[in-house]
Amino acid sequence: MLNKFFAGFERWFIAVIEATSERSTLQAIRSSLVLALPVVFLGSIAALINGFPLPAYRTFMEAHFGPNWRMFGEIIHHSSFSVISLIMLFPLGQHLAEQFNDQKPFMRISPPMVGLVAFASYLCLLRGHIGEVADVTRWMGVSGLFGAILMGYLSARLFFFLFSCRRLQLNLPGGTVDAVIPLAFNALIPAMLTVTFFALIGTLTHAYGGISLPEIIHKVIRMPFDYIGDCLGRGVLYIFSIDLLWFLGIHGANVLDPITHDIYGAAAEANLIAAAAGQPLPHIMTKAFMDIFVFMGGAGNSVGLTGALLLFGRPGDGRRLGAIALVPCVFNINEVLLFGLPLVLNPIMFIPFVFTPVLLAGISYLAMSSGLVPVPSGLMEWTTPIFLNGYLGTGSLWGPALQLFNLALGILAYTPFVLLSNKISERRLKQAFAVLLKRACSTAREVRLTSYSDAAGALARSMFTDLSNDYQNGGKIFLELQPQVCAQNGRVVAAESLLRWHSKLYGPVPAPITVALAEDSNLICQLGLKLVDKACRIRRAWYDAGLHDITIAVNISPIQLTPDFPAKITTIFNKYGLRPDMLEIEVTESGAMDEGSPECLVLRELYEQGFPVAIDDFGMGHTSLKYLRRFPVSTVKIDGGISREVLTNPICADIVASITKLCHAQRITSVAEFVETEEQATTLRGLGCDIFQGYLYSRPLSAEMALQFIRENHERIPLAPGTSAWPASCS
Repeated sequence: MLNKFFAGFERWFIAVIEATSERSTLQAIRSSLVLALPVVFLGSIAALINGFPLPAYRTFMEAHFGPNWRMFGEIIHHSSFSVISLIMLFPLGQHLAEQFNDQKPFMRISPPMVGLVAFASYLCLLRGHIGEVADVTRWMGVSGLFGAILMGYLSARLFFFLFSCRRLQLNLPGGTVDAVIPLAFNALIPAMLTVTFFALIGTLTHAYGGISLPEIIHKVIRMPFDYIGDCLGRGVLYIFSIDLLWFLGIHGANVLDPITHDIYGAAAEANLIAAAAGQPLPHIMTKAFMDIFVFMGGAGNSVGLTGALLLFGRPGDGRRLGAIALVPCVFNINEVLLFGLPLVLNPIMFIPFVFTPVLLAGISYLAMSSGLVPVPSGLMEWTTPIFLNGYLGTGSLWGPALQLFNLALGILAYTPFVLLSNKISERRLKQAFAVLLKRACSTAREVRLTSYSDAAGALARSMFTDLSNDYQNGGKIFLELQPQVCAQNGRVVAAESLLRWHSKLYGPVPAPITVALAEDSNLICQLGLKLVDKACRIRRAWYDAGLHDITIAVNISPIQLTPDFPAKITTIFNKYGLRPDMLEIEVTESGAMDEGSPECLVLRELYEQGFPVAIDDFGMGHTSLKYLRRFPVSTVKIDGGISREVLTNPICADIVASITKLCHAQRITSVAEFVETEEQATTLRGLGCDIFQGYLYSRPLSAEMALQFIRENHERIPLAPGTSAWPASCS
């Protein structure tokens, strides 16, 4: 009963999380944060270089690079964290624009222009006191991140609303040479009006308040803490608020800076003075207490999340991210997780990110109030590594021991949510796989799989990288063979070689996706020749084992049919000492193979050299029929969608009958694929099919298993002396 309850709760929770996280606005914000990761990670490294806490390190750097050795790191910091809010505006505007274009394809807006409008609109709000610029750079960095996200979203929505008004678009008459020109002119007035509106807002806030809008947001968020007294409850509220603000994309430490330094920083200094005087430490809840025992690895106890990702994250992306974030987290730098997972506005991680530090604060407070662990006696650099800061802060090994206990609790707290995230990622991956497979199988595929900007496009780009690496490094790219049997007696007469790729990250990948990725990148030419070589090696081994009358069909993409392809094939055949009739060239439908095209000429040359040529997925369409006169054909493989439905669709049965009649008249062998039942085989046999291929006879097998299967088949169905292994209609 309890298991059913938890299973039902998990399904409900996942549904809620998916519904929340799939909101288009949250998707755009998360994607923008992820795109900012390279800059953020570089800024984190710069902060570590400049703030490494060991005095010996600083002495070394000053001795070798001079007193201004921090300048390099400061330049990087100023070009990353100091302008992260501005950097965020461009990808945020672009993602929102892409969503707008998907919803309204007939009113396309320029995504870069939306980013520029959001950028300009936010700058309009940064003016400080009237007549002068007041610390504008503060709100360009992490302190202004929440305001930038909010204003970027609002400015984009206003821009879209104005752009949707046809009367505000300056439609240019006639065509233009540059496609960007009409996009720019259509958005000219809406863009100007949007920026003007935010400039007006900025002017009003400056004129009547004397401060900028981001600073107003900052003051509103800080207001409750100005009215709460110094107590344990305020400490818990402070910790909760910092993590909540970080989750919303607001730099919590900066927003609550007065509380951090005036209350908890002062408490740490009071402890330091008391320790120097040999007196009992008056405060437990100090800035050092929080840095050492609560915010381990950064806000949200990020080191706990890092440990959970390393132990329980999805192989590949989850564990890889954990490994990348581990070293920065040891030094309490967690921007890799904040912007890379991302943690900001990630509903899956809301509960552990916000509440785990509160739990650790309570446990640590009890440990110190009971005297089990010494209270931290002073301040130290926030980049001091975990465990080292625990020892230096408390002067006791009990400090690192408590940190280790808190680390274990943090990992336990994050683990269920990491596992939930894994399940959601798996579901999304399956959905992306389904979309990718549908696109790969499309006969009218005009756009590369890697060109799409959705989840399936991202999956395609990731898979292509893995495919290239596996091809270069000898990964699991191999062939399986599916026997083809004579429709009359069931004797194996041929086998089709089928491409198989077992990705380390994604497992077995459907062949259409593998082929489409290879075609889109021109890897298909090298990969195709490698597969032909593998097929010839298998055929040579079979020949040496006594199988002389078996043909292996090899799938060839039309892209491979270059003028030098016959010479390359001949070289491979000579290498293994094979005859051309031992290998069948099987091509799929392609718009590139027009009358007199180079591809058709190559197929004709291969046929004249003795290679059988087969057409895959043959139907009664105009394109399929034209192939019969474009180049010589030995075999026609009937479209699986037709052969599957011969029992349920009379039209499909008539199509098969027409194809086989045409094939017999032209002495072309007809092959029916996807034969899975005896009833289907009987019907196809009656319709005149020559050869069957499908799970009724055999699934795809490894070369060794296929050889064993064929041997057993030939022993069971021997060939009569003086007869051909092939059906009489095509022998």
